[in-house]
Amino acid sequence: MKGNIPPEVLSAAGHPQSVAKVVSSLSNNNYLTIKQLSEDCGLSVSQVSSGLKQCRFRGWVLSTQGAVRGKGRPRHLWELKVSPLELIRELETEAKTKHVILANAVKRLRTELEK
Repeated sequence: MKGNIPPEVLSAAGHPQSVAKVVSSLSNNNYLTIKQLSEDCGLSVSQVSSGLKQCRFRGWVLSTQGAVRGKGRPRHLWELKVSPLELIRELETEAKTKHVILANAVKRLRTELEK
């Protein structure tokens, strides 16, 4: 299931622009090469590669080998491994966890300062 994930959503959640734009592009397109992602995102190939590395670490993207055109190495085609809804749920869980951690830290600090 595809759905548009605006890059602003991931940026607001603290993810780098490269991750935000790669996820947004893949949420609108199936099976893109790094070069196609670079063109679609308006990022350099190295920025896209960095974004894909972070997305792969999180389990958000999957790479498959595409057919070779003539001589050369097989093309790697990228796609979202998780649905946009799953990704949004993960971001919500992270945001709630960060909020709890921050609230506890503030509470401890307040207790220390009031002594």
